[in-house]
Amino acid sequence: MAPRINTRDREALRVLPRLMQRKVDGALRGSVEDLRDVVGSLNQLKDVTPLLLPVFHAQLEAYPVPDRISPDVVPVIMLAKWSLGGIVQICHNLGSNISLGERIVHDAIASKWEMLFPWMQFFSNNFLPPSQRPAALPHGLSVSTYEALRITIHPLSTLCQFTTTGRQLMRMNPIVQAFFFRAWVIVDGLKSNDFADPLREGDKNLSALIRANMCSLSVICMEDTPASLPVSIIASAAGGTFPMASLALRYIRRMTKEVSNMPEPRLRARENVDFSSMTVCATGLAQAILFMQSLGDREGGCQELLLQIGSIRTVLSAVSTLWERLLTPAWNSSDNEPDIGLAARRRVLYIAYRYIGYSMNCANDSALVISQALQHGLLECLLRTGSSRAERVDNTKRFDDDHDIQLLKELPRFFVFSKVLRALHPALQRLDRVDLQERASQDPVLWEVWQSVDSAARTFTNFHELPEGAPFYRYRCCSLKCSLNFSEDDVTAYRCSGCMLTRYCSKDCQRDAWDSGHRVHCRILRSALGNQDVREIRKSLPVIAMIESWICEERIHEIMSLDKDAVKTSDDDRSIVEVDLSVYPIELNMYSLRDYFLVCASHTFEREVAESITTSEESPYGLVAVKVRLGREYYSLFSPATALGVAFGWTSGIRGGRYIHDHSHSQTPDT
Repeated sequence: MAPRINTRDREALRVLPRLMQRKVDGALRGSVEDLRDVVGSLNQLKDVTPLLLPVFHAQLEAYPVPDRISPDVVPVIMLAKWSLGGIVQICHNLGSNISLGERIVHDAIASKWEMLFPWMQFFSNNFLPPSQRPAALPHGLSVSTYEALRITIHPLSTLCQFTTTGRQLMRMNPIVQAFFFRAWVIVDGLKSNDFADPLREGDKNLSALIRANMCSLSVICMEDTPASLPVSIIASAAGGTFPMASLALRYIRRMTKEVSNMPEPRLRARENVDFSSMTVCATGLAQAILFMQSLGDREGGCQELLLQIGSIRTVLSAVSTLWERLLTPAWNSSDNEPDIGLAARRRVLYIAYRYIGYSMNCANDSALVISQALQHGLLECLLRTGSSRAERVDNTKRFDDDHDIQLLKELPRFFVFSKVLRALHPALQRLDRVDLQERASQDPVLWEVWQSVDSAARTFTNFHELPEGAPFYRYRCCSLKCSLNFSEDDVTAYRCSGCMLTRYCSKDCQRDAWDSGHRVHCRILRSALGNQDVREIRKSLPVIAMIESWICEERIHEIMSLDKDAVKTSDDDRSIVEVDLSVYPIELNMYSLRDYFLVCASHTFEREVAESITTSEESPYGLVAVKVRLGREYYSLFSPATALGVAFGWTSGIRGGRYIHDHSHSQTPDT
């Protein structure tokens, strides 16, 4: 059946130049050459190009989609290729004109989706690797990888950009999702020469722009979608969960490399092609990070796997590689434009920081997340990427809106864990060598927060390096009659299954320790762990105890004031001060013992243990509890300083807020 258009559409074409009208007539008679010339002239026709949409639709409606490639369907395939290409070009010329674009995209794509999508699937299946096409194409058939990509992905991209119909398709239609993510996987594996466009020879940014487009579409697919559907479809397209996670990271690395390799724009303005390409690809990088976060956050996701294969390192590498290029001001009006200005480019960095903040709050081992981030330059990145004078930032909104400030403010609550402190000390040493004060102090809000964080970091790392900060019970037999030391990873050591803290070189030493007092100490030590077997708390207990002692000494007057105001339910009710290390600045809360166990119903210690502890009349305060947070979970610990003191004779060495310990009484094992 020959392509046909109605009388009204044919009359509208009379505004075209006569030569173009003859080409259109030839195309409607099935001439591939005439249709190719029509598409090649679209950029010159400008505003009248939508009048040609019926011609392109007629070509696609006239012929059924072939089952396979054969010589007899070559003209049909070529007519379909140029028709889809024409539709794509008309939509591409809309730019970002939303009001005009919504109407034209509806007419061009949305209203004809049921007809267009089978042709898009045909070109994807037959001309994108691995394809079903024969090794040698029939004479006259020419479809490059780039052309196949363009006519299969751009209609979907344009539909999502301008219409709610497109976004709904990506979010809810599993067939469209599977189609897109197959292309997502394919694009990752393509080489730069696969993106060659015969109409744009020498354009080295094509691969970056297409990948940026894929990143944006992938995020749309994850928005407001049933949790299990996208992850399973993506994993199926990628060949499994691990390949899916690896691909997500590889997109971030590729986009980082693409942006860093782009030539430095001579003019930072919208009309400069290099600058425009850089901002589009930087936005694509941000979308790739958002997509990775969505993969981890959904049911059936892979957050822990992403962390294991280097997501923190990858994200921080992107920040450290691109921050200067992204934040270099143009010193003209483009700095204030919403889509390409400094604020828009800064959002790329904020999305990276948001991913790190999300990971440290939600990961199973959040201490590992922070230690990895510190090792890979988190502090240097935060101090380098503060706002500059050129940005004209409203400092009153920095605390509420900006992920760098939020991330920096949350870091100190992790400084109570040994794993973090081991990474923090060399990170501080690197900062001392680099001296970023001049750059960071340009942002007064960032600099104020950093000075507070820096003070806490140096105080807590000092505690970690002192002999009292070492988890001595992990390196030596805890029997009083034995002096054997062993390595932390010694699998032959026996660990007490009650307190989960003490270790012994033999069953005999374990029985001897039980008879010598561990029978009583076991419950106290277990309560100091919050009755939970959390490895990071076990390894960090002496450091937590030192911080507890320091806070109680440093803020003794505040504690006494809280104790005086505490409401007790009976004369024999006792007060308990909670040192809240799950927030920073560290907070102090005072409860009656009865109310404390009502407030902290779970993840806390046994009330009987607290009631069994007596305090001297000279003590300015009674019982102490410590609250810490790892990932999503909060833990209430019975005073680690008291528990270690009762069980091992441990003392913090802190008096009056200062460290004055005599090392001769240290609990550190002999070396």
